[in-house]
Amino acid sequence: MEVLMEKKLSQTDIEYRLAFPTSSLRAFPMPEGETAVYFEATDTLENEWNFRLSIRGENDRYTKPVITGDWLQFVRDKGLKVGDKIFLTREEGVNGVRYSIRAERKIFKVWANVQ
Repeated sequence: MEVLMEKKLSQTDIEYRLAFPTSSLRAFPMPEGETAVYFEATDTLENEWNFRLSIRGENDRYTKPVITGDWLQFVRDKGLKVGDKIFLTREEGVNGVRYSIRAERKIFKVWANVQ
């Protein structure tokens, strides 16, 4: 299993879109000339979430990749807050690539999964 992203959530992440690390873009092959790719990720309860990873055009001053799609619904359903952590992982298997998403919150100095 490859961890594509481990991040503490910011205000922007929980209100608008999730900033995604440019270094992990290689895990999402984007067709030539395209600026977005769609993928499905499964959470710890085996719920499936449809996300959109997009990069902005070369002429846009904001070039950082972002995740949208079901992202804000995921935030609401999990009750995520600023400072919670998000993990996005990728695993290759016989049935192809599988993405998983997990959220954690610090409770009494220990990080615990958010269901």
